[in-house]
Amino acid sequence: MKRIASQGSILEAGKQRHYLLKYGLGLNMDKQATYTIIAGCNNPFALFEPFKAFLELLKLFDVDYTFLKKEFCCGNLAYREIPREERPKLEEYSKQFIENNLKQARKLGSRAVVTFCNVCCFLYNRFFGSEYEGMRILYYPEFLLETMKGKPRLDKSVAYYEGCYRYQRDLAPGAKINLKSNHELLRRIQDLKVSQVPSNLCCMDSAQKIIDEVNNLRVNTLVTSCTGCFAVLDVISKLAGGKPEVKYITEILLEAYK
Repeated sequence: MKRIASQGSILEAGKQRHYLLKYGLGLNMDKQATYTIIAGCNNPFALFEPFKAFLELLKLFDVDYTFLKKEFCCGNLAYREIPREERPKLEEYSKQFIENNLKQARKLGSRAVVTFCNVCCFLYNRFFGSEYEGMRILYYPEFLLETMKGKPRLDKSVAYYEGCYRYQRDLAPGAKINLKSNHELLRRIQDLKVSQVPSNLCCMDSAQKIIDEVNNLRVNTLVTSCTGCFAVLDVISKLAGGKPEVKYITEILLEAYK
């Protein structure tokens, strides 16, 4: 908690994250903007290609956005390291850190905060619902639906794995996330043919079964919209020779605009 308070992230790479966003990727930081984007602690590193695709969509849709120079971690990784009986104290810190981000966004004049991280979105919703002092809190597919332009088209067959969200629901009971927005994003892509992989399978204990399900559907691409699922399934796929290829929903949407 001390590390989050001092540098924003529970990871040692808090400063490196800032340098990557501001100097490596040249992103807007602490700028007056309509949307404040919450990247998450690890996503710019662990999900670099999905995150980069998201950034390209921001430019493509001409979004008035900013990131925060000192974005505070939601505390996700700390939850994994403590006994359940110690969670109430951690939840107090977690709520405080999240509110720090929301207050920063308010000062920047943002009308909405957008969470790219799937764990962040559940915890933000648990503590503050869908709005904070008149400022909306959006799950990133909702945001993309709101800002997308034109008619994306991609003649391709893919399998879509929604994810079970077991871990997120355990951390944030009662959180209400618009998961239908993921499906609507895919429906907006003309000519895209989507088969569904059962979402009751969990990537934490059934990753190989998910990969097998996709291969049985005889498609070459697995699409997911959960940051955690992508990280796990991408590794499993690559260990198996890269079949199927694993793509994040932002990568598929960007491909449909090219």
